[in-house]
Parts: sequence; structure tokens; C-alpha cells
Amino acid sequence: MRRTRPLAVLTALIVAVATFLVPATARADVTDVNVSVAFDRLSADRVAAVTVTAESASGVTGVEVTVEQPDGDAWTSIATLPLARTGGTANDGTWTGQHALDIATHPGSTRFVAEITSADGATLTAGHQYIDNCHPLTITGLTGSPGTVDADTPMTVAGRVLAQTSPDAAPEPAAGVSVWNATSPVVTGADGSFSFTHPYAGALSLQATPGWQDGDRWCSVSRFAPSPEITRQSVELTAEVVTPQPVGVGDEVVVEGRLERNGAAGLAPVAKVWVAAHVTAAEKKEVAAALTGGDGTFRLAFPAREAGPVTVQSAQTDIVWAGFASPGEVAFEDGPQFSDFAVTPSPVDYQQPIRATGKLTDAGAPIAGASVALQFSATGETWQDVQSGQTAAAGDFDIESTATTQDGYWRVWYESADGTATVSSEIRQVNVRYGTLLEDFAATAGSGGTVNVQGTLLRGDGTQLGEQLPIHVYFMPDGGTDWEFQGTTQTSEADGSFEAEFTSYRDGYWTAAFWGDDDYSRSDAPIGFVDVPGQFTTAFAEFDATPATVAAGEAITVQGLLTRSAGGGAAEPAPDLPVTVYFLPAGAQEWQEMVVSRTGADGRFEETFTAGQDGYWTAWFFGDEGHLTVNSGSKYVDVQ
Repeated sequence: MRRTRPLAVLTALIVAVATFLVPATARADVTDVNVSVAFDRLSADRVAAVTVTAESASGVTGVEVTVEQPDGDAWTSIATLPLARTGGTANDGTWTGQHALDIATHPGSTRFVAEITSADGATLTAGHQYIDNCHPLTITGLTGSPGTVDADTPMTVAGRVLAQTSPDAAPEPAAGVSVWNATSPVVTGADGSFSFTHPYAGALSLQATPGWQDGDRWCSVSRFAPSPEITRQSVELTAEVVTPQPVGVGDEVVVEGRLERNGAAGLAPVAKVWVAAHVTAAEKKEVAAALTGGDGTFRLAFPAREAGPVTVQSAQTDIVWAGFASPGEVAFEDGPQFSDFAVTPSPVDYQQPIRATGKLTDAGAPIAGASVALQFSATGETWQDVQSGQTAAAGDFDIESTATTQDGYWRVWYESADGTATVSSEIRQVNVRYGTLLEDFAATAGSGGTVNVQGTLLRGDGTQLGEQLPIHVYFMPDGGTDWEFQGTTQTSEADGSFEAEFTSYRDGYWTAAFWGDDDYSRSDAPIGFVDVPGQFTTAFAEFDATPATVAAGEAITVQGLLTRSAGGGAAEPAPDLPVTVYFLPAGAQEWQEMVVSRTGADGRFEETFTAGQDGYWTAWFFGDEGHLTVNSGSKYVDVQ
């Protein structure tokens, strides 16, 4: 069971207070009961101080507190604590007592229940004040990778858990702590580190929560790793009206189907996504909704109230686009009907013709010489006539239109000459596909082993697309024969431009491609060669440990600015790099690792520690493939 601790568990000192106003006719004459518990999680003795105030006309004769901890769904007593009156009178007084909590044998949620006896012989139970007997935790160095994910790309969240067990000790690595995540818990290693990997499914995929288990000695804390850039996948939504048609008014109609995404290895089921069914007569109405199952299947049931085409739509989520299907229609036993309705092709190129074909019948007999209208709707809500046609002797019709300038929905509509009968065909979704041009492509070398790639994606006629689309970037090293995928960036909705920076320490060729979709055809960029300069040199432009003189138990702040430069160029902030902070106690010979911090976008880092003893503080950046190692020098702090 997951622990349900309030946010207050993150503080070192917790005080629980409640007031119980008891009517004079309820329980004897005890009124205005107030119970509070003060507990410092960092205290050496771990003593909980309990205070009860109460009023009684006959006088309070005794106050006893029961200390309890959860045992399954119930609470079990672990100790009883008689309180002594330390203020006021028996009629209006204060009773106090202390109880030492043993974190080794009784960690976790603890509650205090006060039992008050009055001179009239009645007893009042009040209190239920809660504290958490645990050691405070912190999460440091929390990262999420990779920076771009989709439904097929696992997300890895990693970090370290530190625990503080006394006010004079700095947080230290916490080993063996269970860390909750969206799939299953993991346990920290000897250095407090943890990591978990699973497919991205929403914000919970980024959450790390150590100390989540009820009844352990760790205070719960939760943090979210930085959000990645998410590439949604298109879906295939299939659906079918499985109830034989026609039906009677009010009969149940069942639609069954499946939602799948176009994954890297082919179609894959999409679970826990809302799917809704609509029936369109004169207007579109939602008639049923359900969540897809683990295998992507769904079942929608609704009473038949109106005849008309059925459409099914799935919701858009973080990882998949919305889907659409036209599974059939609700038909009553009387009146005209459309059958064998089709609209082809889909997708269709811009302003190229589509054909709507089908048959119009009444009770199975063809309706000849009837006027039918081909209608279009951008949303499926309101419809406009685009083209008209006439049925042949067998009730067949064939209507063509080049009004294909935007995505939307198409149907055929019939109204009898006397206006007494109307019917709509099923609804078909048609996407309009535009040609594209990938222009102004350039790949240039930046400082410190970086390559900047930029360009613009436009329609084939040179106009703007007006939406974000994925651009995939590729690299082939000089002398190589294979293109290596580097990453994906998005075009600007405003003007179609895109720009991305990649790390590379090899000379070679760069290109980009838009792979196309149902809306736009693919296009490739030209190839550019980039001669990459060498590594970054790094420096701590700023480093300090303050204040220089501090009282024991107060805070020490270690902060700095890490910069980098390449080829003698100007220094710039070094973002998202690990900086290890060390402490050397006065008179000692060995540096102690305190925390691994991480620079922000401005190259700065900052960590806070509790002053325990005199000593020196320093920071190291140990370098990586593109950056050289550097030390900050040391700062001395006098702890008094």
C-alpha cells in the first residue's frame, strides 16, 4: 500500500493541533478539548511532547494518551502515557507528558489518542493527532533521459537519495530505500543512487518518490524529472456496429473496436484512452464513451434514439494523436437507406478529385432519379452542400468533387421531394495532403564540439504550414557510408523554421528529412559538410562557501558558476553538467563527497548544508567526452 503522508512530512519539526468542542449534553461536562503533539524528527532523543487542554465543570480527574500505529486497516496501541497537570486547575487546565519514539522498532505513522476522565464519572476520548516517526530525505541529481521520447522509447529517471538523521550531520547517501515510480519500486544502492526505466505514459513517468512505504523509517519526498520532448504517434482506430440493422427505437446498439498506434515495430495496442461514439442525424450527438482495455479494445453500447451514421473518435494524449472511425449506421425498419457508401481516395492531394459512391434504397427497393447532395464538414458538426448528383435506375450514384482544400468529413444527404423522409449516409474522414519543401537548410559548427542545424519547412507552393511538424536529423561521419540518426526537432508553428544543436566531435555530413504523414508529403534537405572544432575547456568563474563564519547548526551555502570555451573563444555558461561538492574537515586528510549537483541553463549550481565543523569546501567537474576536467579551488568555513 502506498503511504499517504501530507506535504508537511518534509519538514523537520511537526506539530499537530486540533480542538474538539463537545456539547454539554454529549459527554458529561468536558468541553473545549485541545490536543497537540510537538515532535522534532532530527532530535537525538526523538521525544514527542503531548499537551492537552480542557475545561470541565465537575473537574478533570485524569488524562491518559494512547500511542498507536497502523496494523493493516486498524490501529494498535504501542504505549500508554499518563499526563500530569502542569498548569491551570482541574476545571480549566493543561496536562502534559513526553514519550520517546523508537525509530528502529516503531517507525512511520503514529497517532496519539487522549482519554479524559471527569469527576462525574464520564470519559471522553479525543485527539487522533498524527506524526510521522521518520528520517527526512532529499533527492539530488534527478535526471531524465533521453530528451526526446515516444511510445516506443523507454524513459530513464535517475538520481540519488540522501538522508539526514541528526541536526549536526549533513545529508548522507541513503542505501536500501524503496523509490516508487509509475511501474514498480526500485531500491537505492550503497551510494543512494537509483534509476528506473519504462515507457513514457504521462507525468507520473517522471516521478520519483522515496520513503513511500508505510511503516518504514524514511519520510516520504517526491520530485519530477525534467519533461522530455514527446513525439506523438498516429493511430489506427477500427470499429464496427455489431448489432444487426435495422433495429427498433430504443433497442440497444453495440459498437466494438480497437485502438492501435503506429509503433516502431508495427501496430501496438493503446490502453486507457477514452473513445466516444456519436450518431449524426440532423446534428452530431455523443451517445456512449468508454476507456480502451489493455489490448486496445473497447465496447460501446447505447439505446437507438435516432437513425443516422455512427462515428467513433478516440482522444488525443501525450503519446498518441486522436483517431476516427466510421463503423456503420443506426437504421430503423422504415424509410430510405444508403448502402455501400465509399469516398476515395483518402488521403487526397490538395484540390484533387474525390469520388463518393453508393446506393439509395427504401425497404430494399432502389430509389431511382433521386437528387442526393455530397456534403462537407470541417468538424463533423455543421454541413454544407458541395456537389449534387442523381441516382441511376438501380439507385446507384457517383459524385465527384475537387473541393478538397482542407481535412474534414464527407457524407451524402437525401431528402424526399415532399420533405417527409431524410437520411444521411455514413460519414467518411478524408485528409488533404499537401506537398512540402525543406528549404534554407544549413549545418554549421559551433563552439566546443557543437553543430547547429537549421532550415524551413513550407508547403509546396512556398506558403507556411501553420503547425508544428517533426524534422529528423541525420549525420554520416567523413569516410563513412551509413547515416546515423541524431534526433528530432519541431518546426515553428509561426513560420515553419526549425533549429537544433547537437554534440559532435567528428567531421562529417549532415542532413534532415520530414517523413510525411496523412497531411503532408515527405521532403529531404540537401547535404552539408561540417568541420568540427575541438573540446571545450572549462572553468569555475565563481565559487564560494558562505558565510565564512557560521554558528553550528546553521546553513552553509555552496554555490558557483561553471563556464566553458572553445578555441580561445569567449566563455559561456556550461549547462546541465554534474558538479561534485566535497568537504575536508579541519585537521583531516581525506575529502568527503557531499553531493553531486547539476548546473542549470545559466551554468550555476547551489547546494545547502548544515554547519557541523570547521573545514574546507571545494567542487570538481570531472569532464566528459566534450569538456575538460576542472577544480574550483577551496573555501574555508569557520563553524563556531
